[in-house]
Amino acid sequence: MSDKFVTEHFNFCPSCGSSSVELKNGNCITCSDCDFLMYFNPTSSAGALIFDDEGKLLVIERANAPSKGKYGIPGGFADYGERLEEVVVRETKEETNLDIANATFFASFPNEYHYRGVIYGTMDTYWEAHVHSFDDIVAEEGEVAGIHLVDPTKVPAEKWAFPSLKNAIAKYLAELPK
Repeated sequence: MSDKFVTEHFNFCPSCGSSSVELKNGNCITCSDCDFLMYFNPTSSAGALIFDDEGKLLVIERANAPSKGKYGIPGGFADYGERLEEVVVRETKEETNLDIANATFFASFPNEYHYRGVIYGTMDTYWEAHVHSFDDIVAEEGEVAGIHLVDPTKVPAEKWAFPSLKNAIAKYLAELPK
């Protein structure tokens, strides 16, 4: 997090209204007038790496910013009190109408999520997930512009929606048997 974040988003203390706010230790704001302290720790997300029998990856084409039109995977942010194992199942169902049979943790990568002028620090987790069938697949209206099965070795790096997803795909490809 940068000092610019604090000056652009926190001109005044959320507690007392003072203009004596500053960034401390790179991840929190403080107010010297009322001793207010607010940490900015990463938000958690979970995404499903779902492959068909031919090794093609299920991707969603993002319908909205950020990264509108780029490839993502079914996934999203954790709600308060929700386990990441639940997030990957819920988000996959919401975005694709598919039911995950099982999911295994694959990797995690830090990321920044730029949304409506705010940069959110995230910790994106990736799960290798399996579905029994692709027969009931339906794109979530308003959120998903399209659903595709792609060969991940042939997708240009700039087509992936987020740096953390690029990292997860690179890790997956590096671990494929040669």
